[in-house]
Amino acid sequence: MKKFILCFLFNLCFLGALVAAPINSTKGYGKLDWGSSVDSAKKAGFKLTPMTSESDKEFLSKMYSVDVESYEVSTKDKQVSVLQFHYYMGRLFSVTEMLNLKDMNQKKLEARYGKFSDQGIVAVGQQYMDAKLGGNGKVAYLSITISLVNGNICTMMQDWNVYKNISFVGQSLSGNEGGDIVGEFESMANKLLQEKADGGKASYAFLPFSTDYKNKLVENYVTDALTEAMFNTGAVKIFERENLEAILEEQKFQASGLVNEETAKSIGMLAGVDFVCYGTLKDIGDEFTVNARVIDVETGEICAMSRTNIKKDDYLKNQVQGAVGNTTKASKSVPTAKKTSQVSANNLWQVSSYRNEFDGFTSYTFTLSSVGEQKVCVCYEKNDIEINSRVYAGISWYNYTYHGTYDFKIKNGSVITKKLDNSDTIYLDLSKNNKIYFAWNRNEGARWWLDLFTSNDTITIRRNNVVRKFQTSGLIEKMAEVGISWEEIEAAMANEEF
Repeated sequence: MKKFILCFLFNLCFLGALVAAPINSTKGYGKLDWGSSVDSAKKAGFKLTPMTSESDKEFLSKMYSVDVESYEVSTKDKQVSVLQFHYYMGRLFSVTEMLNLKDMNQKKLEARYGKFSDQGIVAVGQQYMDAKLGGNGKVAYLSITISLVNGNICTMMQDWNVYKNISFVGQSLSGNEGGDIVGEFESMANKLLQEKADGGKASYAFLPFSTDYKNKLVENYVTDALTEAMFNTGAVKIFERENLEAILEEQKFQASGLVNEETAKSIGMLAGVDFVCYGTLKDIGDEFTVNARVIDVETGEICAMSRTNIKKDDYLKNQVQGAVGNTTKASKSVPTAKKTSQVSANNLWQVSSYRNEFDGFTSYTFTLSSVGEQKVCVCYEKNDIEINSRVYAGISWYNYTYHGTYDFKIKNGSVITKKLDNSDTIYLDLSKNNKIYFAWNRNEGARWWLDLFTSNDTITIRRNNVVRKFQTSGLIEKMAEVGISWEEIEAAMANEEF
C-alpha cells in the first residue's frame, strides 16, 4: 500500500501542472459505465473491499475535498497489482491502477489504453498525458505515470466533470480552489432527475430562480449552476438559455415575474421540452435556501421537488451587497461623453494606481476578478506629456499560461472567438514589483477590449472548457471616481493607433 501511495502522490505532482487525457471511450472500467453504482460493479463480478484503514483515510483526505467511497478491488487481470474504484454520491467517477508491465514500452501501454496518437496523448518526462483541459458530458480521462523510484506504472482514469469539483488537483486546474457552486447542486440535481417513458434522455428548460430583491445577476448565476449540475449527470438534454429567453420575451412572461404550474407548463410547451424546472432563492445571510420544482409539461403536474442551502461564494456576496444598497455611491462626476456605461448597482471593478516620477506618468489599473485566478484588466498610463499617454487591456487566465484561443459570450448570446498571441505586463505598484501577466491581440489594441467591457453588463469567457463570468458594467463610472474622463481614454488610445 505504501508503494502505491508514493506512486499515486508522484502522479499528483504531474497532475498539478497538467491534466490527464481522454481515453478512447466514454465508458468506465471494463464493462462499467462512469456513474454506475457499487451494486453494478458487484454484478459485473468485481469483489470490492472498503478502504477504511487510517492510512487510506489520510490518503483520501489529501485527494478529495469531500467524502468519497473507495474500494480495493480484486481482479484476475495479471497486469494489475493494485486496483481501486472511487465513488462519489454513489457514482463511479475514478479508477486507479498499479500495472505490472515488464519491459514497459509505449506499444504495451497502447495495447491497453488505445493508440496514443489518435487521442492526443503525449510523453512528458515519465508521464503520458494530454495537456488539454475540459470535456463535454461524461468523458473519461487517463493519466499514466512511471515511477522514477521502481519503474512501476500508476494510472488514473476519471470522469472529469466530477473529478474537477471534488479533487483538490481538479479544483486547482479548473480554477475552483475557492469552492465550486456547481458542486453544491449535485445532490439536488440527482433528486430532480426524471425519466422518459421510452427510456431516452429527458429534455429540460430552466427558468431563472426568483429572489425577493429581483437581482437578475444572482438569479441567473444560481440557475446556471443548477443547470450545469444537471447537465453533468449525463442523463438530460438542456434547452439553450438564449432560446428560452427569446420565448419569455415574446410571450411577456417576464413582465409579472410570476411562475406557477400553469405558466411553467405553457413555457415548456412552447420550448418543446419534457420538463421545466423553476424555483425561488431565499437569502438567509451567508447562504441561500434554494427551493426547486420540476413540472411535467405533458400533465402540468409537479413531479419532483428539492430544497437545499448553498453557501454564497464571492460573486454572490458582492451581488447581494449591491442588491440591498450597501455599496459606495458612484461619483457624481460620471462623464457625459458620447460613450456611456451601464450604471451598476454593485461596481466590481477594482482600481490601483502609482506614480512614476522618473518617467513622468501615473498608472491607473482597473481589474475585474473571477472565482479563480482569472481576471480582465485595463491600464491607463497618464503621461505628463499627453501624446505619450496610452491604454492597454487584456485577460490574465493563469500567470503561467495566458496565450491561446478564448471564446467570449456577449449580451445577445453570440460568441466571439479570439486567438490572443501577444502578451504584456501591468505593474500594480512598481516599487513592490507586483504585476499582472496578460494576453491580448496587439493588432486591435485596447479599443476592442474597452468596447467589449462598456457594451455589455456581463461577459462569459471560456478557454479550454474553463468558463468564467464577469460583471463588466461600471468601468466608466469607476474611471470617473478617480478623475479620469472618457475623452482622456479616447485620446490615449488614439496615440497608439496608426
